[in-house]
Amino acid sequence: MNWSARSSIRVLHVDDDPEFAELTATFLEREDERLTVETAQSPPAELDRLADDVDCVVSDYDMPELTGIDFLEAVREHHPDLPFVLFTGKGSEEVASDAISAGVTDYIQKEHGTGQYAVLANRIGNAVEQYRSEAALEASQERLSLFIEQSPLGVLEYDEEFEIVGLNPAGEEILGYSEAELCGHTWQKLVSPSSYENVDDVTTALSAGTGGFHSVDENVRKDGERIVCEWHNRVVTDEEGDVVAVFSLFQDVTERRRHEEHLRETTARLEALFEHSPDMIDIHDAEGTILDVNPRLCEVTGYDESELVGMKVWDVDETATPDDVRAAWERMADGERLELDGEYACRDGSTVPVEVHVRRIEGDGDPRFVVSSRDVSERIERERQLEAATARYRTLVERFPDGGVFMFDDDLRYTLAGGDELAAAGLTADEVVGSHPDELFPADVSAELVERYRDALAGTSHVFEQQYHGERYRVRTLPVRNDDGDVVAGMAVSRVITEQKRREEQLGRQNERLEAFTEVVSHDLRTPLSVAEGHLDLARADCDCGHEHLDRVENAHARIRTLLEELLALARDGPRHEAVDTVPLVDVARASWRNVDTGDATLVVDTDRQILADHSQLQQLLENVMRNAVEHGGEDVTVTVGELADGFYVADDGAGIPESERARVFEKGFSTASDGTGFGLYIVAELADRHGWTVRVSESENGGARFEITGVDLVSPEPRTSVSHDD
Repeated sequence: MNWSARSSIRVLHVDDDPEFAELTATFLEREDERLTVETAQSPPAELDRLADDVDCVVSDYDMPELTGIDFLEAVREHHPDLPFVLFTGKGSEEVASDAISAGVTDYIQKEHGTGQYAVLANRIGNAVEQYRSEAALEASQERLSLFIEQSPLGVLEYDEEFEIVGLNPAGEEILGYSEAELCGHTWQKLVSPSSYENVDDVTTALSAGTGGFHSVDENVRKDGERIVCEWHNRVVTDEEGDVVAVFSLFQDVTERRRHEEHLRETTARLEALFEHSPDMIDIHDAEGTILDVNPRLCEVTGYDESELVGMKVWDVDETATPDDVRAAWERMADGERLELDGEYACRDGSTVPVEVHVRRIEGDGDPRFVVSSRDVSERIERERQLEAATARYRTLVERFPDGGVFMFDDDLRYTLAGGDELAAAGLTADEVVGSHPDELFPADVSAELVERYRDALAGTSHVFEQQYHGERYRVRTLPVRNDDGDVVAGMAVSRVITEQKRREEQLGRQNERLEAFTEVVSHDLRTPLSVAEGHLDLARADCDCGHEHLDRVENAHARIRTLLEELLALARDGPRHEAVDTVPLVDVARASWRNVDTGDATLVVDTDRQILADHSQLQQLLENVMRNAVEHGGEDVTVTVGELADGFYVADDGAGIPESERARVFEKGFSTASDGTGFGLYIVAELADRHGWTVRVSESENGGARFEITGVDLVSPEPRTSVSHDD
C-alpha cells in the first residue's frame, strides 16, 4: 500500500454514550481537517476487516458488553500494529498497565473542557503517522528484500568495514560461492590482483562519500576461473550521514567484453578494408544517393570524395538507369547480393568497365546498399586475347598440314582436333572432341598416350612412336602455356612415318655396307698416307737440295688427309636416325664453337629454342658453318646463332659470299679458298637434308654470310628469345 498517498485519517470512535461519541467526533474533525471520525456504541463484529476501513481506533474502557482492554486484545489478534487509543474516564494505574500489556498505542483520560480533544487529535495524528511510516518502511524493506533475492544481477552487501554481509542467489551463481562462504571476507577474496588498485580506489571513495561508483574489474570465481564483472556500487547512509550499508550490483560481462573486443577488431578490419581495399567501394541509400566512398573509387574515377558523395549512382555508372536500379533494389531482401556489369564514367571523360556486387543492409532506418566494384579492363582484354588465340589455334588445328593435331584439357579429354591425317586414321573431329583416349584407341596405344598427356600437363614434352591401323606414327606431346608461363592445356602432334621408316631401314642396310667399306678405306688410305708423310720427313732430313718440291708434296699430303677426314665423317654419320632428341640449340652451338679453332672470334647465341635433331649431326653441321665463317671472315669475326619461325640461322659480319657464288657453295668440291677441300658446306647441306631441313645462304645484316636452316621440328610451340654471349 502506498501510505504516502493517504492524506486523510479515518477514525473509529467506540463509546457506549452516543452523545459523547458524536461530540468527540465533531471536535476531532475541527482540530485536524485530516480526521474523519465514525462512531459506534460497541465494537464491530468483523474485526479482521477493521484495518481496511479505519486508520485508528479510539475506544472507551468501561462498556456494557466488554471492556476497552478486551476490545484492544481482540483487535491485536488481527491487527498487531493498528493504532489503538484508549480514551476513558476510568483512570487507574491498573487499567493503564493492562492497556500497555495488551499493546495499546496511547492511553488518555477523559477530562472536563474542550482542550482534551486537541490532545486526542494530536495523539491520533502522531500515532497514525508513525504507524504509516513503520508500515511504509516494512513494505520498502520487503520490496528491497524481494528485489535483491529475485534480481537477475548479483547483489553483494558490505558493512561499514567493507566486510561481506550478504550475497543474493544471482551473485552466488556468478561467483560460484555461497553467501555463507563469503560472509566476513573482504573484496580481496573475489578480485584478481590485476584489479586490486582499481577496486581499492573505489572502496576508498565509497568510504569517504555518498552516492554510487561504477567499475569494471577482473574477478576470480571459486573454481579459479577469471571473469570480468561490471560493478555498480552505492553507499547507504542514515539521516545523520553515517554509513549503514554498501550495496554492489554486478553482472558477468566476460562474454560481452569479448564480443565488444571482437566487434572493435571487426570494425577496425572493416575500416581498414574499406580504406585500403583494392576494390572500389561506395555506400548509397534507397534513392541512389552516394553516402560514402573509399579512396580506390576516387583513384579510378578521378573524382574527389567530396564530389562523389551526394552524386547518384547512375551519374557514375553509365549503364544504370533510375527506374531499373530502383526496381532491382526493391526486389532485394536484407543481406541479398546482386551481381552485374557496369561502365563507370571518369572525371576525364573516359570510362572503365567494372564488375559490380551490390548488397542490401537494413539499418535502423532506411536500407543501405554496399557496392563493391572491380576494374575488369585487363580481364576483358585477356578474354579478348584468349578468344583470338583460341580462334588461331582452331584454324591451325583444322588446317594443320601433313599430320594431325589434338588439344586436350586437365581431364585428358580432347577439346580440338584436326589435320589431314585425321581422316586417314578413320576419325572425324566431331567424334574426337569430348572423347578420352581410352574411348578412341586400343588399350596399348591409349595407355601410353594417357601417360604422356599427363606429363605434358605437368610441363614435360615427349617424342615417341606408335603403331595404329597398320601405320607408324611419330607423336610429339607438349604443354600449352599462357603469358604467365602456366600450363593451361596440352597438345599432341602426330605424323605418319611409315614410308620414312621403310626408307630408313633400307638406308640402314646400305649404311652397314658403307660402314664396312669405310673401315677398309680408312685403314687402306691412312696407312700409305702415313708412310708417305714419314718418307717426306726423311727426305727433308737427308736431302740438302731446295725444299720447294718437298713443300708441294707436304701440301698435297695435308689436302689428302683433310679430304679423307671429311669424306669419312660424311660416310660414317649416315642418314638421320629415328632416335632424335630434344636438343637445346644454345648448348649445341656452344659445344660446336669450342671444337673450332676460332682465335679471337666471338659467338652470340640469340635463342633458347629447343629442336628435334640428331645431336652429333647437328653439332657437325654447326662446326662446319662456324669454321667456314672464321676461315673466310677473319679471326675477329662475330658469329650469331638466332631463331627463325621454323628453324634457325648462323650469320657472321665477315666479307660475305658474292651473290654469284651462293648457288654453288653447297656443291661437292666447290671452294673459294686455294687450300679448301670443297666438302665443308657440302656436308652442311647433306646433314640438313638428312634431317628433312632446307639450307640456304644469303647476306647478313652486317654484310657477312647468313646460313638459314628451315623446316626444323620445334619443341616449343611459340618462339621465346634470350641472349647469351661466348667469347
